[in-house]
Formats: sequence, C-alpha cells, structure tokens
Amino acid sequence: MRNDFIYDVIIVGGGTTGLYTSFYTKLRKMTTLLIEATSDFGGKVAQFYPEKHIYDVGAFPVATGEEMVDKLLEQSRRAEPEIITGEFVEQIRKQENGIFEIETSAGKLYMARTIILTSGMGTYQMKPLRLEEAPLYEGKNLHYYLKSAEKFRDKRVTVYAMNRTGIDWARALEKTAKEVTLINQRDYFLYTPPQVIDELENTSIRVKYNHKVTKLLGNSQGLHTLLVEQDGLEMMYETDALLYYENVNLTQTPFASWGIETDKNKVIVDYSMATNVPGIYAAGDAVHYANKNMLIATGFAEAITAVNSAKLYLDPSASAQVYSTIEYQKNRG
Repeated sequence: MRNDFIYDVIIVGGGTTGLYTSFYTKLRKMTTLLIEATSDFGGKVAQFYPEKHIYDVGAFPVATGEEMVDKLLEQSRRAEPEIITGEFVEQIRKQENGIFEIETSAGKLYMARTIILTSGMGTYQMKPLRLEEAPLYEGKNLHYYLKSAEKFRDKRVTVYAMNRTGIDWARALEKTAKEVTLINQRDYFLYTPPQVIDELENTSIRVKYNHKVTKLLGNSQGLHTLLVEQDGLEMMYETDALLYYENVNLTQTPFASWGIETDKNKVIVDYSMATNVPGIYAAGDAVHYANKNMLIATGFAEAITAVNSAKLYLDPSASAQVYSTIEYQKNRG
C-alpha cells in the first residue's frame, strides 16, 4: 500500500516532544503526519513515569506524567495532524527530487518534504511474565505498565518486581487500591537507595521478599489467584490485578541506516536542529549537542526550533517564527 500524498512534514515518534511538535506545525501551516511505533502516546513519560510528579515544566506547578501526556494530546488534537500508530519506521529514503519516502513495519509507504525525528532512543517493550498461562490474562488484569492508579481504586493489587520501579508502582497504587502487595524474588530491591526502602517500610504495602510467583489461576474474566513459592513452600494469594515488571527491551531507532550521523546512537544536530541530511531535523531525547539538557521542557524548545527550520527549508521567504496569539486570532477571524 502506498500513500501518494506528500506531507510538508512527517514526525517520527509520538512521545512528549513528538506530540508538541505536531501541535507547533499547525502554527506554521504545515500538513503533518505523526507516526508512532506503539499503540500509545507519551513515550517514556507515559510508560515509566505516569504517576510520578513533574515540577520543571513551565505553567505546570506540578503534574503527573499521565496528566502531562493527556494535556499534550489535547493540544496536539487541536492542530488536527494525521496520526498513525502501531507502525515502526524502518526505512527513510531521499529521492532524487528531494522527497523523502518512509517505509514502516506494516509495509506502507509515506512521503514528505521534510522529516522531524522525535523518536528518542527507540521503542521500549516490557518483558512479559514468563509463565505458560500469562498470555491468557494479558489485556485483562495482568499488566506490564501502570498507566493510572485510579483504575485500580478499591481493588486488591499485586506488584511483582525486583527493582525500584516496582516500589514506585506500589507507592502510587497505595493511594487508590484497597490493598497492595509487593512481591520480590530476591531479598533486596535492585537499584534502590536505602532511604527508599526505609520509606517503603512505613507504608501499608505488604512486602514479600524471597517469594516467586509460579502459576496464575483464573477464568475468562481474568486471573484471581497467584500460586507463590517461598523456601519450597507453596501458598496462594488472591488478587484482583497483577502488575509485573522485570525490565525492558529496546528496539533502537536505526538512525545510521538512514544515513544520519550519530554519536553513541544519538542524532548529531546543529543550532537549527538540522541533521547532516538536508530536510531532516530532530528534537528531544534522540538528539546530541554540547551541554544538552535531558528534560521534557528542553524537548519542547527543540521542537519549536526544528519546526521553524523545516518551514524555512520548505519556504526560505517564510518568517523565521510566528506568535501563537496572532496566528490563532487570524484563524478566529
């Protein structure tokens, strides 16, 4: 299948920077397609920090990762970009006429005059629970992400993890769940400072060290019981939901195969967020330059620069930047 429409810009990656980029292209009156490899938006913020508080983004005294992503989605939808999810960009080819051809994992082709890369280091997939019956409950009440603690209100929730992420999830769930049990195969938590353990001990969370989940029991509605082993003894824990975290697999964005210069797999850009390939720009965690700050707010500023640079690439006579108050006033008129 081939999409013969040529967009002014295709944005690769629907994390926080990609979502903001898709909004800003509206101000520059650019036809836009946003391609996100997964089924969800928000990138690392949505996957790893949904319940953590963010304090360093302008106009947000405090917001959770989930709240931040929701607001970015709302802002992006105002711009009405075309959006495709569940397709990983595998190839980018620049044709002799200067048009870029993008090929995705779905075997589809899309074309654009410019590209802005906001994919971060790649796509993260949580490692699944390696029990034979686990696939029966995935998508029901076996979860690999904590997207919203509110969804578990008044439920008995079990978190099965060996590291700091499990503690963070359990602490977030404690606010809404009826009961939270944290199961760890080890007698300690990986990558966790002592003060975090001290804080954990002062919560209502039931922590079970040296416990291993060996079997899931349930029905068509989902799992309802965990078979757990400790020191050769087996016991059963009833639960309404299980959240599992071991680690993640990273599918790296193949920048180098697209002819883009990188440093430790990060895209090298200049002051205009331009890569070495004319017409391709980048913003967010994927980019590298001197004194780069790895912050959400930094990605927003880089997105503005990348979009304005792409606009000037398309039309050298265009203004270097625009002001949202003026542009939206024009639209209302």
